[in-house]
Amino acid sequence: MKKIFFAAFILCSVLACDNTPLPEPIPFKIVNKLIDLNNFRYQRLKFDGGFVYEDGGSRGMIIYRRSASAYIVFERHCPYRPTDACGQVNVDGSRFFMRDSCCNTVFDFEGNPTSGPAFSQMLRYRASLSGSLLTISN
Repeated sequence: MKKIFFAAFILCSVLACDNTPLPEPIPFKIVNKLIDLNNFRYQRLKFDGGFVYEDGGSRGMIIYRRSASAYIVFERHCPYRPTDACGQVNVDGSRFFMRDSCCNTVFDFEGNPTSGPAFSQMLRYRASLSGSLLTISN
């Protein structure tokens, strides 16, 4: 009897039987966008560490230039509580990190939470570069 109880306890621990709610999914939106980086609107993306906010996705996107050939595109929806109306990630004024002002989670420019209640990465979209054209898609 003790072995059965112990096995059930271990199984329940592994399967999260503690009633911890699973994170809510970010609403899915089809993203298929072509951006010409030569457009004046995207001047900030001519330099490493530059970023712009762009329409699209569920709550908008952050396009971040890691290097001349590498761009990362984040969904601005915070993964902590995506149904909260105020949950939108912005680049901090220091430009060293991103923050959701609603739950106060801080994210690095890989989309990883570094402090705050969020434990999931920010949603990322695919970004592929061909010449001066950046294609963003899911």
